[in-house]
Amino acid sequence: MKVYEYMASLPKEVVRDLGTEEGRIRQTKNNPLLFAILYLQHHITSDTGDKSLSDFHLALCEYAESWAKPVTKERENRNAFIAPRNGGKSTWLFLILPMWGAAHGHVRFVAAFADSAGQAEEHLQTFKDELDSNTALSDDFPELCTPLVGKRKNTAIAQSRDQIRQANGFAFVAKGADSKTLGLKINKQRPDLILFDDIEPQEANYSENEALKRKGTLLNAILPMNIYARVVFAGTTTMPYSIIDQLRMVEEKVRESRESEFPEIPGRIEGLLKSGTNEFNSNSPISTPNSNTENLKSSDPDFYEALDPELRWVIDENIKVHYFPVIIKEGDSERSLWPEFWSMEYLNSIRHTRSFAMNLMNKPVSLDAAYWQDADIRVDASHREYGNTLLVVDPAVTTKKRSDYTGIAVISRGLNAERKPDNRLYVRYAEQHKVSPGPELRELVTGLCERYGATVVYVESNQGGDVWRSVFDGIPAKLRLERATESKELRATHTLDHYQKGQVIHTGHFDTLQTQMFAFPRVTHDDVVDAVCSGVLYFLGKPQVQVSIKSQNYV
Repeated sequence: MKVYEYMASLPKEVVRDLGTEEGRIRQTKNNPLLFAILYLQHHITSDTGDKSLSDFHLALCEYAESWAKPVTKERENRNAFIAPRNGGKSTWLFLILPMWGAAHGHVRFVAAFADSAGQAEEHLQTFKDELDSNTALSDDFPELCTPLVGKRKNTAIAQSRDQIRQANGFAFVAKGADSKTLGLKINKQRPDLILFDDIEPQEANYSENEALKRKGTLLNAILPMNIYARVVFAGTTTMPYSIIDQLRMVEEKVRESRESEFPEIPGRIEGLLKSGTNEFNSNSPISTPNSNTENLKSSDPDFYEALDPELRWVIDENIKVHYFPVIIKEGDSERSLWPEFWSMEYLNSIRHTRSFAMNLMNKPVSLDAAYWQDADIRVDASHREYGNTLLVVDPAVTTKKRSDYTGIAVISRGLNAERKPDNRLYVRYAEQHKVSPGPELRELVTGLCERYGATVVYVESNQGGDVWRSVFDGIPAKLRLERATESKELRATHTLDHYQKGQVIHTGHFDTLQTQMFAFPRVTHDDVVDAVCSGVLYFLGKPQVQVSIKSQNYV
């Protein structure tokens, strides 16, 4: 969204009101987006002069409007925003929104935390620079831009690298995540806004043990500072099972659970999960699955019990998680979260890489993964001639919350200009589904067979056995049931060899498949990669020369 488009949409009476100081204060009191445009527009202007807003920024502004209302219940306003790196998280959550809240008295005391004290102090310095040099801000909000001075001595109080106090009563403290925070308060006032911005280091300087310690600090020292404070997490994942990754995982699991309960409303949970809610912009890809997390223990005990105990803290602490992938899927089409900053052409050019999965989709892959690497995955969407086509199903026997997904892949032999096999396989479809093993699965498979021209449906029958014959009775393809006798790791090794020889091509960017490939074998779900492996080996068999993979100890 362009800034000028937003300004052009304002009613004429609002535009007229912006011509006076009183009018600007009145119009921005409950409108953080308008405040950002009027007073801090230089922070939402790119190096090329472009002024634009992503869906993520719009959702943040709508969320921040809740700061104008008092918190009346313990742990009532706790939110986590997971968004791509360089998406403007720090600018909005460490600067623009706290500045708006401070200017209008919605926020009195901010305690902000980053990975290190130096990082937090840099953010605070940017905030101070605006107070010192922003003429438009100081003209309309002079007390906010004036340091608090002592009554006895005409000197500023608490103007340091990690703390400021202003004449209007606003205070801002910036700390490293592991800094001493117990009992943090100013006089009798405790923080009413607690911010966490990128509180974890990069994977090279981090470990699961350090993540566990940091989570302990967060839960036992920082959050208890004020159980009535508004709490905001903002970050990008830095490694598998990091704090931000755990937040994302819970969002994903709650969404999956709800979607399986309401299949007729994909991507939406009774008006709460996706866009179209009463709380947020209807055009936003925001997810708010944990709006009722405080009741999940009683309302959905099966889900809570099935959740990894190490993840339950997200629900216990009533944190509402909002996940923003860089690519938003809308039916059969895709678009960029922020097209003015990330074009789809650019995103597709890096979509096969680990960096894309980690930094832009927030689906981290360990750097020491032993199987697929970036160079092993080749994407060619231009091929159009296909021969024999196989649909592979790696089924889940049940659809209970503890069950796995059903992985489905469609793989075809390629044909050359003379319509003869070109000795390559093309992965044309690879997705996972929460689907019951009955009419629903049969309908899905039938539709895919018709869409891709599959003549054989291959089902791994280690679980379920001959029951799959009745499940797939009537499909427009030959059914072939096979029991897997080799380990998944061995099959993946054989399949990887074919990938490394350039014999397997993807016709599109299959994000779920690529994430599982990069993480294998340390992956929660392997249904899609397992389906692809079965299909590749169905056509090409075991390679004559074994591929060498990196040895790894996971103990």
